[in-house]
Amino acid sequence: MDIQDVLQWTDAQILAKTGKHLDSLQRCTLEQVWEGHKYPEIALACKRSEDHIKQVARELWKLLSDILGEKVKKSNFRSTMERYEISKVSNFGDFNFGDFNFVQNKGNINVCPDTLHHKQNSPFTQTSNQDDTQQKPRLDLGDAPDRKTFYDRPSFPLTALETWILEQNCRLLTIIGMSGTGKSSIARHLIPQIQTQFDRIIWRSLRTSPPLETTLKNLIQFLSDRTDINFSANADAQLSILIETLRENRCLIILDDVQQILSSGQLAGHYKPGYENYGTLFKLIGELPHNSCLILNSWEPPSDILTFTDDNSAVCLLQLTGLGEAATEILREKRLLDEETWPDLINLYQGNPLWLKLVAQTINNLFSGRVSQYLSYQPVFLGDELTPILQQHYQRLSEIEKQAISQLSNESEPVSFTQWMAKCQGSQGELCKAILSLARRGMIEKLNGETETVFTIPPVLKQYVKIVRE
Repeated sequence: MDIQDVLQWTDAQILAKTGKHLDSLQRCTLEQVWEGHKYPEIALACKRSEDHIKQVARELWKLLSDILGEKVKKSNFRSTMERYEISKVSNFGDFNFGDFNFVQNKGNINVCPDTLHHKQNSPFTQTSNQDDTQQKPRLDLGDAPDRKTFYDRPSFPLTALETWILEQNCRLLTIIGMSGTGKSSIARHLIPQIQTQFDRIIWRSLRTSPPLETTLKNLIQFLSDRTDINFSANADAQLSILIETLRENRCLIILDDVQQILSSGQLAGHYKPGYENYGTLFKLIGELPHNSCLILNSWEPPSDILTFTDDNSAVCLLQLTGLGEAATEILREKRLLDEETWPDLINLYQGNPLWLKLVAQTINNLFSGRVSQYLSYQPVFLGDELTPILQQHYQRLSEIEKQAISQLSNESEPVSFTQWMAKCQGSQGELCKAILSLARRGMIEKLNGETETVFTIPPVLKQYVKIVRE
């Protein structure tokens, strides 16, 4: 494959998307990346600063990600282009690269017959052969994670989410759970299952805590084909435009890292100052009629979500916990030994996929994969990788939550609410709120005792709280 072919194709795609040709700096950047040069080398060759080159590259990767429907970056630009084999006649039948004429579709690549004038302009969306004749949605998965190995949950399979969205017409789906439980993974693997039912799909992360106006502008620009929108209008006007767009087109929106707009040091679900208007967005999408769906991924549910009534099937909440027995696949992939002890290791780390992968590395490095030898050591080993993750969760707790979870970490057996309250300071009402908040964060477990409900704290968290207290 020749870089000039790639530049010609890229120029046509970006012209169709933005109305502008590639400029000389963009061409220089792509040529240098194609040759495998690093950013300092590219800056020297293109006679620009390194920071400026990086900014140009970021814009290019974003545009190409939008066009191809998958994440494109410096490290995979060439391999992505080569994978699509855009210059080979064998993939496209009668094909004229100079005229951008796609006459025949072969293989597993969907080709738009009129690339230059097609509104959605996604000629290389990958699909299965059986879906070749179906219209493909317009995709922007620029913030989405790569699709990696997926471990489905027997207790709540991926198909259940598909049912909520496609059959129950869920308008607002919130997926919560501690880091590493697989919130982003389950949402990412859901997209191919349901994407043919949507006109537009966009994935955005709130990890940088963007103000609502920024998020709305970003969503509207992609979801709407309108060019007459005044983005200087206030958030209320932009919300109206967004809802109108969600009615005109069936859209799927995924907002990841929602916890970044929520406050630390308070009970779960409270917004940071200045971010309360996100609650209006969630409320409108959940309550007003439309055929679109918003998925929120978060460590904790925003407080607005909890105000919807249970009989509102258009608003759903899924709290992810561990994988259970399905986590054995992770341990098998890591080639751990002593399979009979795997259930103990899974229970110890709550079946959390990320936590199990981290501890599996430790077991392989220190104990040559022998799980039984690792389990013989007490207390639970957290390691330098897991400790910062737990710290992020702990630092979000309010003082009453820290007090409550600290007391619970002292108990060797699960305790009832009455027992717990007797050992904690503060009123019964405050403790009730703290327990509810800790449960919503996934930091305590509720069990059904013989005569009453009892609570416990997972071993990993118990060990971390003890370390903090010391």
